[in-house]
Amino acid sequence: MSLRSESSEVYATPDGNLEAREHLRPVRARVDGAWKPIDTGLAKSADGTVAPRATTVQLEFSGGGDAPLVRMERAGRELALSWPTKLPAPELDGDTATYRNVLPDVDLRMGAQEDGFTQLLVVKSAEAAANPELAELRLKLSAQGLDVRETASGGLEAVDEGAGSAVFEAPKPVMWDSSPGKTAAADPTAENSAASGSAESALSTTALASGDGATEGGEPGAGESGKLAPVGVELPAEGRELVLKPDADVLKGPDTQYPVFIDPQWYSPKPSAWTMVSKYWASAPQWKFNGESTAGMGYCGWYYCKPYDTKRLFYRIPVSKFAGRRILSAEFVVRNT
Repeated sequence: MSLRSESSEVYATPDGNLEAREHLRPVRARVDGAWKPIDTGLAKSADGTVAPRATTVQLEFSGGGDAPLVRMERAGRELALSWPTKLPAPELDGDTATYRNVLPDVDLRMGAQEDGFTQLLVVKSAEAAANPELAELRLKLSAQGLDVRETASGGLEAVDEGAGSAVFEAPKPVMWDSSPGKTAAADPTAENSAASGSAESALSTTALASGDGATEGGEPGAGESGKLAPVGVELPAEGRELVLKPDADVLKGPDTQYPVFIDPQWYSPKPSAWTMVSKYWASAPQWKFNGESTAGMGYCGWYYCKPYDTKRLFYRIPVSKFAGRRILSAEFVVRNT
């Protein structure tokens, strides 16, 4: 038990060996001094905010009104973002709080994760996309004891002013529309049939866990859209404001199909990492993508693939804790589509 952590556990086996299991993302959190399984389900708190039941960061969303949209705290450091105007009371559904019409015909969905949150803006019409307030989304930023700065990859990190290490980080946000993709010319050797396979293995020496993240109601994820682009990020006003600049062509291009989705997210950094790269979207890798948003891996050239594409997934799991140990066996377990 002394070796147990948010994302790992160690067991003594009957033959006198040790078996360690490392998870990609946290599977448990300390709640009132005891370990509890991760539970991102949202519930209203006594103070009117909305919070998940058990996550590795202290997280709360606004219950509506002038309160900050989101507060996230870890290791005594707090990051808060505030929407420019008053918020309506959220509608709760599992781990998601939806604020309807934060701008005309624009919804804001806040999602609780194991170690952070997602912030999905849903622009539902061309009229909504033409709103000048969407050209630059300005959120007030408060970071107690943190220095928020841009990274070389276009994301953000909130660094502890004393320790110099990142407490929170955000990959470069992306946005996409609801178009089904531009289908490449049909492969004459392909038949109008499909073969799919899945493999699940029992948890062994090394195990892997990732969160869910598909959009609701059959909406396309980032990897399934015909239009995908990064979102510009700026930190003016000495880091007291966060500005998101949506891509104009995806937001309101002549071939844009609505809704359009704008998807920033924040989390507490871990040594583990994962990413998806795609031939079709070679300029937009999805670093630490959210859940199932990669929409599969490998080559898909069947009639239902829009577009034809090859996707690769990469994972990084730290193993420095095993230095000096004699490794008897190791197994990597992941669910792939």
